[in-house]
Amino acid sequence: MFIIALSTFKEIYRKKIFHFIGILTIVYLILLTIIFKFTSNNVTGNNGMIDMIANLSSTISIIGFYFSSILVAFLTIMLSIGMVSSEIENGTILTILTKPIKREEYILGKYLGTAILIILYSTFLYIAVITISTVNRISMVETFGTAALAKGFLFFILQPLTILSISLYGSTKFKTLNNGIVVVALYVLGLIGGVMEQAGAYIANDSLSTIGIISSLISPFEVIYRKMISTIFTSLGTFNPMSGFGFGIPGKSTTPSVWMMVYVCVYLVFFIFVSIKEFAKKDIG
Repeated sequence: MFIIALSTFKEIYRKKIFHFIGILTIVYLILLTIIFKFTSNNVTGNNGMIDMIANLSSTISIIGFYFSSILVAFLTIMLSIGMVSSEIENGTILTILTKPIKREEYILGKYLGTAILIILYSTFLYIAVITISTVNRISMVETFGTAALAKGFLFFILQPLTILSISLYGSTKFKTLNNGIVVVALYVLGLIGGVMEQAGAYIANDSLSTIGIISSLISPFEVIYRKMISTIFTSLGTFNPMSGFGFGIPGKSTTPSVWMMVYVCVYLVFFIFVSIKEFAKKDIG
């Protein structure tokens, strides 16, 4: 399993798409730095009021973490949709499976190798966003605290790992292109479902909330992001996911529950398990 994981890690590292996303990440961080710098200068011009700094830090942190989570999700999808299917399509898997490697070890190794790289990338991006804020005197660490940011990081990496699990399953069942379409559709469904659930809560529309919740159960990726933000904002005493953008929309919070996070973990493990089962019965070559 670990041999497959190491091989997968090296293989992904050499892919052009990984290098492309690396360049995209640098551009993104430069733009984020400009936003923080511009905001910091405005705060300085207003005597750096504490409340203003806290509000700006809250707003920019949501924006920064939101687009960072999308970037990580994009990386995860692009690197994982062909984890198994591409090797079946080009015949590489025949060479691998002739070695004394069990099929479940192959699947777990594929997941582990990809997961390690994604965790490393996510860690870099998460720390980079926090560092940029600190350098530009709108410190997330001072606003939210190290403990809250550390807890938030756990959910930040949980999202791509969950996406990876369902992408792994799709890669054992569908061709690479088809799997890409399915995973992207599920990710978008999660985003839409999250918006519908929150909108339903704000306008007290139970039907809209129910549709959003069902969508989130099918695709819980946006829920994980919302849990991350709520965990970070807990240090401020309240959480309103819209207030960070300055909308000030009243209404009850739609913070995901602990049980929803338990469901997400079960969701992740379930799709790894069915990936193993699906690949075990797959006729190759």
